[in-house]
Amino acid sequence: MTEPAAHDVVDWPRDRQKLAVLIWISFLTACGFAVLLFAFIDPLTIVDAIHCPYLESPYAGYAVGFVFLWLQGLIGGWLILRLVRRKRNWPRRIEH
Repeated sequence: MTEPAAHDVVDWPRDRQKLAVLIWISFLTACGFAVLLFAFIDPLTIVDAIHCPYLESPYAGYAVGFVFLWLQGLIGGWLILRLVRRKRNWPRRIEH
């Protein structure tokens, strides 16, 4: 397989890079917290709390718990990005 030429490689825009990093970091965070969550909580308790007749297996509890943790990570990360965003005023022109 040949390597792509340098002119064929397209860099992502800054906003797309931020979104990709945010999704990946929140996914990894959800993985870690899911391990901690399900070490102490039975997934069937989550299924019982939802009261949905279609969700009756423990796998549904794992899925709902993981998606909830992933969304929490996405929301938290997005809020962090919004709070630390600042307008850049540089490079400034030096006036003589």
